[in-house]
Amino acid sequence: MAVGAVTLCACVAQAWQVPSWDARITEQGAVKERIGKTWCGHVQGMCVTSNAMYFSYHNQILKTDWYGRSLAYAVTTPHGGDICYWNGRVYTGDVYVPEEKGERARARISVYDAETLQPIKRRFLDEWNGAADGITCLDGVIYLGMGRVSPPGNKCWYGKYDAETLQPIGKPFVVDHGYDSTHGSQNLATDGTYFYSGHYCEDENAKTPCFIVMDRDFKVVGRHVFGWRQGFDVVPGGKDGAVRFIYCTTINWMSPKAQPQLPVMALVQFAELKDGKIEDITRHCIFPKPLKR
Repeated sequence: MAVGAVTLCACVAQAWQVPSWDARITEQGAVKERIGKTWCGHVQGMCVTSNAMYFSYHNQILKTDWYGRSLAYAVTTPHGGDICYWNGRVYTGDVYVPEEKGERARARISVYDAETLQPIKRRFLDEWNGAADGITCLDGVIYLGMGRVSPPGNKCWYGKYDAETLQPIGKPFVVDHGYDSTHGSQNLATDGTYFYSGHYCEDENAKTPCFIVMDRDFKVVGRHVFGWRQGFDVVPGGKDGAVRFIYCTTINWMSPKAQPQLPVMALVQFAELKDGKIEDITRHCIFPKPLKR
């Protein structure tokens, strides 16, 4: 699973402001039969632009306006991961899960037109025998979270890819986050100066610092407690040195073994990182339409 990313660089150039808003309405368009039940999974990641929000689920990408009205969606193959925006396109780090037995799952980067969500291209990361999840883009370079180092420990893999060709730039590299991450980077975002990486932790109540701040060389410069978020992005609006985020959490989380709760509900909120602390600053609900069985 994972929490989403968009580079702020493109947003700053547009000089846009985050709208003031309250409740948002969206719809869930894609479903999949797994273990005999209708299932769509939870939000994996999110990213935003000046006029749209993008949510990646296990098996779909949903585009809405800032009022939550559905604009487009694309059906994908699970396991979907994080999502980011760059230069008129959205990118996902995901894992292709074959329907046929005997074929192995493979990590890939998928690219879609940001306006229509029509697929543009995909590239299987055959040079990498692992996962793909957290994703963001900076200066035409895709940064990809690729799982934690095995055996379990504090270190996680990251990779760099050209945003146009999707070809690797160098080899995957390891970052020591200083705590045991469950699955590696779930969500990545950047404001052009720092990278922000969201991770799972074994016990959210233990207040494990699972939100990691890294400089452009991926040196860890901050660790914060920010819960199990399922998608976040950097947005304008922070003052006095604060960095503002928008983030999403699925309220009635659905595992593939559980009977889905309808409608699927997600919570979209804002938070700020200031003076070494992250604090929630707003709280708003998204109520998607019921799934069609």
